[in-house]
Amino acid sequence: MLASACGSQTTSGGSGGGDSSPYTFGVVTSQTGGASQLGVGELRGAQLAADFVNGKGGVNGHKIQIESADDQSQPNQALQQTRNLIAKKVTALVGPSVVANCNAIAPFVKDNGPVDYCLSPGIDASGFVWSASAKTDALAEETMSYWKNKGITRVAIINTTDASGTDGGRAANEAAQKAGVTVTAQVTYEPAAVSATAQLQQAMASNPQALVVWSTGTPVGVALKGIQQLGIDLPVMTTDGNLAGAFLERIADYTPKTLLIPATRDFWWETLPKTDPAYDLEQQYHDAYQQKYNEAPDFGPGVGYDAVLVLAEALKHAKSTSAADIRTAMESIDGFPGVVGTYHMSPDDHRGLTVDDVAMVQAENGKFTYVGK
Repeated sequence: MLASACGSQTTSGGSGGGDSSPYTFGVVTSQTGGASQLGVGELRGAQLAADFVNGKGGVNGHKIQIESADDQSQPNQALQQTRNLIAKKVTALVGPSVVANCNAIAPFVKDNGPVDYCLSPGIDASGFVWSASAKTDALAEETMSYWKNKGITRVAIINTTDASGTDGGRAANEAAQKAGVTVTAQVTYEPAAVSATAQLQQAMASNPQALVVWSTGTPVGVALKGIQQLGIDLPVMTTDGNLAGAFLERIADYTPKTLLIPATRDFWWETLPKTDPAYDLEQQYHDAYQQKYNEAPDFGPGVGYDAVLVLAEALKHAKSTSAADIRTAMESIDGFPGVVGTYHMSPDDHRGLTVDDVAMVQAENGKFTYVGK
């Protein structure tokens, strides 16, 4: 009933009768728990974007207001916090941070709204649900294409058994076939495992030229530590959920010599010509984040920032807080520049980014360095 009501709600920032009440975005992210390396930055990025929009006068006379909630990196908490925010009649939802939590709330909002902008790239978005960043398949495709161009044609895949790891393992396998790269072995380990040595030994027995380690956060560190302990000297790829300063600090003592990550434009924007329409937005975003938080933004802030910008753009054209009107306006967005990439959405594409928005970066010396496409 709450979801149905929100499908047509107009009390939070309605556009009629001279009402100038704020548009409230409910932001559900992992401020604590295993996914907090993403969630903390996502909330920062969302608030920074709201400040940016508000500094330009808001949207149709309405300010953007952020109402945040911590899902503690747990799917059941994500659903509970989403229910709480919907009861408050938020205009739209941003989050959660990871696949499992997005999947937990998707059935609750998919058919009737409100619009939810999931911040994980690992879901198939439709109905009133959107997905952030480039699709997992695009990340894997860019990786395999990059390796094939470097003469690497044999890879082993190791992924965790959670939703993100399983989806990544699937995408890596399919991308390898598409690129003409042989998957010599595919092995899995539990996210809570304290060692992945046996799985790595099994993978290495297949004589690969490179390793894919698909997981996010602490479990990746388990695999990378095992790679060091076994003396494995191969290029390693991991997913963009690890594009975080906290991640680099955590693995500082056992970072592989070559650790590659497929990354969206906010990680290689400085390679753009200054005449590119996105350059000034990127400069403004990176400078503002550095000034406010005294550090460079990583993966989380970018997707949080763009989610708010895209929703604000949709509200600008919808001139309504009806979930159906917001969805229609979002599906009409075409060529809208964000910091993660340039969005081309449609009724059949609730993401708007492709492999063209992805390039490879390398984790080295405590930062991420562009190495090409």
